[in-house]
Amino acid sequence: MGRGDRAVARERPEGVARGPGKVAKAPEVVDPWLALLAGAGVLLSGYLVLTKALHAPVYCPAGSGCDIVQSSRFGAVFGVPVSIFGLLFYGALLLLALRRMDAGARWALVFPVASVGVAASAVFIGVQQLAIRATCSLCLISAFLSLAILLLALFRRPRPAATGTWLWSGAAALAVVVFLAAGYAASAPQPAATTYADGLAKHLAASGVRLYGAYWCPHCKDQKDLFGRAAKSLPYIECDARDPAGQPQVCASAGIRAYPTWDINGKRYEGVLSLQELARLTGYPQPGGTQ
Repeated sequence: MGRGDRAVARERPEGVARGPGKVAKAPEVVDPWLALLAGAGVLLSGYLVLTKALHAPVYCPAGSGCDIVQSSRFGAVFGVPVSIFGLLFYGALLLLALRRMDAGARWALVFPVASVGVAASAVFIGVQQLAIRATCSLCLISAFLSLAILLLALFRRPRPAATGTWLWSGAAALAVVVFLAAGYAASAPQPAATTYADGLAKHLAASGVRLYGAYWCPHCKDQKDLFGRAAKSLPYIECDARDPAGQPQVCASAGIRAYPTWDINGKRYEGVLSLQELARLTGYPQPGGTQ
């Protein structure tokens, strides 16, 4: 090789083939930074899934912000715990990080997925602050992880980036917001009251029965839904201080540890009770007309 050829070789950009007119294929590698962030998300979401599975009684324990958020009706969408969606989200990103592919192809897949995660996190954090009025620190960490992944993808975007990827990412983010809104709306309906439920609710109030609960507890909602519109006549005591009608001091003095808790004739019953069971415990006629 002559002196001129050596100079050309030194100036040749890395990745350009030795042969004339041929460009080497972009290297296929794993993404360690994405793997690190997604792996942390998998561990976090897996922990939340595990705690949700191991603490699924028919009542809501009075606990931390994460307990409150996970136990609320907003802790699931169409019956699927939110933490499972998080596990799937981070799991998909981890697979993309560990799969050997060129940077451009990875970006086209990671950016839409990350956009969906950030949109979902925004909805979850908004619901926590506006509806549940409680904050889950682990959920905040998950939100920061998803945002970090999105920012990492933005920083690594090819120039120019494909217009289709931007449009697809925006559409996917909007779709997940609509999906979550529909899921939460589906859990809100309340059946109409029956004459029997209305009479039983008034009987419970007149008998000195007390029902302790919390606004965020889905099992309390299930209990009230059995009465439909007659639930407004129940002798209900709100135990969470964050609710304007909350009476936490009453619940604390009564030693309430779970919601809903019924106090009937000096005995405590934790969990949802059917109308028939409530009628039996309080001497109210059964729907068929017997006591």
